[in-house]
Amino acid sequence: MSTPSPSENPTVPAAEVNATPGLEEKLNEFWTRHRRNLAFAAGLVVGIIVWRGASDYLSAQNEQALGAEYAKATTPAQRQAFAQANAGHELAGVAWLQVADAAYADGRSADAIAAYQSAGKDLAASPLADRAALGLAMSRLQSGNAAEAEAGLKALTDSSTVAIGIRTEAAYHLATRAHAAGDDATFRSLATQIMQVDPASPWSQRLMTLQVAKATPAPAATASTAAPVSAPAEDSSAGIKFNLGK
Repeated sequence: MSTPSPSENPTVPAAEVNATPGLEEKLNEFWTRHRRNLAFAAGLVVGIIVWRGASDYLSAQNEQALGAEYAKATTPAQRQAFAQANAGHELAGVAWLQVADAAYADGRSADAIAAYQSAGKDLAASPLADRAALGLAMSRLQSGNAAEAEAGLKALTDSSTVAIGIRTEAAYHLATRAHAAGDDATFRSLATQIMQVDPASPWSQRLMTLQVAKATPAPAATASTAAPVSAPAEDSSAGIKFNLGK
């Protein structure tokens, strides 16, 4: 009698006849089918990593070279040339600020206005943009354009996103103008605003000095007094000197 084959023997489990492929066999089969795609993908990832590393390195090198070039610019003319050659970069904006500060200090308000405007463009995404806006307002005030100057100072004073130091300085300059004009209501309002924003600010302390001086009665004139004592020049709008470095 012949022996039945395993497929004909009902007592032999089917799993023993057709064994399920193991994990290793499946992985080998997957690799055989897709090895080209996998190799390409792996090469692509490595290429991206290398490209990013090279790009970051070159960017760092360029920034370092730009910083060295900026450091060599030590005069207003050199800084202006640097700013014009690197328009759009934050360092160009910083260079424009220095050019503008020098022009303001020399009383060249038109040059200062132009330089502060250029600085504002290059520093649009930087906190220093508010610094440029303050300089622009003060330069306009220096040029005699009081309406635009006061509008710029008020915008800085009332903005909660502006740095505290810039806000209090802008408010101080508005307050001194109100003080010089005899506008007590505006002066008191700005004084209160400054104290709320930053009571420890040097601008708050200067304003307190003005408040004390305003509240102190002027001494009565005597026979020996030749002429009335005039208010200190620093209290008048013509004598205001803003300090952008504080």
